[in-house]
Amino acid sequence: MAYDLVTVILGVSWTETILGLTFFFLRFINNLRLIGRFRWDFVLAALAVTTGITAQIFLQISVNAGLGQHIDTIPEAHRIIALKWAWVFQLLAIATSCFGKLAIVMFLVQIRGRHERKPWFLLILGWLILVFNVTVFGTILGQCHPVQKLWDDSLPGSCDPGRKNNQNYSFFQASFNTFSDAALATYPMHLFWKLQMRLRLKVALSLLMGMGWIAAACSGVKTYELQALTTTGDITLDALSHLIIWASTEGWIVVIVGCIPPIRPLIERIFQKLGLTKKSSSPLRPSGAYGAFGSNPTGSHSHSQSRIYTKQRVDDMAWTELTRVDSHTGSKEEVIPGPAQVLVTTDIAMEYEGSTMRKESLATRVSLGDDHRV
Repeated sequence: MAYDLVTVILGVSWTETILGLTFFFLRFINNLRLIGRFRWDFVLAALAVTTGITAQIFLQISVNAGLGQHIDTIPEAHRIIALKWAWVFQLLAIATSCFGKLAIVMFLVQIRGRHERKPWFLLILGWLILVFNVTVFGTILGQCHPVQKLWDDSLPGSCDPGRKNNQNYSFFQASFNTFSDAALATYPMHLFWKLQMRLRLKVALSLLMGMGWIAAACSGVKTYELQALTTTGDITLDALSHLIIWASTEGWIVVIVGCIPPIRPLIERIFQKLGLTKKSSSPLRPSGAYGAFGSNPTGSHSHSQSRIYTKQRVDDMAWTELTRVDSHTGSKEEVIPGPAQVLVTTDIAMEYEGSTMRKESLATRVSLGDDHRV
């Protein structure tokens, strides 16, 4: 029986597609039912999933026509179809990975909060990801004249020096993607360590986002496999098949990694309904009061307002408690919406008169601020 990679290509790519769709569906439910809004990181993730599904459809067509088999065993008409849709798959796989990376960049920009400095590293990295990956579309489609010669070598025309130029740029683009995957897997460790959360939550989040190193490894292998495009004559088996497997894996790993942190509230509720975790109580505890009480011996009035207690859930499953304390006001900002919380603010007015420092009145008011969640 002749050796082929049809089963491997379809098994790997469809498994990754189903996993990616599952995580994205959970993210959609989380945004729709628990968060109630869709930000730019979700939109970019949706684009990544859309291009990924479209790519998988064209990959199936290509495999049905003969991709993954020895080129000598494929009829010429089928070979042309297989190569054509295999190249289309590669373009869409690049788009999937690009949108997925941009979704992670946007997610990290958003959880930094509004009080941080401009995230120049993330912004520059995002633009470079976009520019370098869009450019490779031109080098791939422009390597042969006419472009149809890319999948039908019997046509008159030439692929020199376009094919070599495309390979050289593709090496650079794939190497940069390896770097960007590694950077997006490492940067959250620095970011999460600055947020107000328990140590084990920081470690858990860092490990989960660190799965991006798998995408970096896939991109690295894909970079190595590019050389087969010009060194082998069996392009449907030895060249494109391996390249496509790693391209599919990189794209869907990026999508999955980008979906894991945002679905924390939904995962928590699912675990509670399954009885794997218990719904914890909500004790009142200090939340870093600010504006200490002052005195005024001159006879003028002094008014101090302090945020005394914040009602917070002590939740062992809240492994993405992404909150930040404003260094200027002491207030806490929830940078990723979590479980329902009630913010209890106590305003205490202290009034002093004359040099005797006699307390005239004490008023206590409990209110819900504008930023409370129920």
